[in-house]
Amino acid sequence: MSKENEQKGFLKKFGKWAPIIGGAWIVLNIVAPLALLRIPAVQKYLISIEDKLPFDLPGIG
Repeated sequence: MSKENEQKGFLKKFGKWAPIIGGAWIVLNIVAPLALLRIPAVQKYLISIEDKLPFDLPGIG
């Protein structure tokens, strides 16, 4: 019974913020980088620094 109360307490405490934090994480880590890669200026910048990087980026250049 106490385990159910702990679970309900956790969901009650963070239930309001969980979708907001999850949505922000998705936007910051998935949507924003993909949107940036579609901008031609960003693509040109990545191509220009490709030779300066110490590792290989497949598909660029």
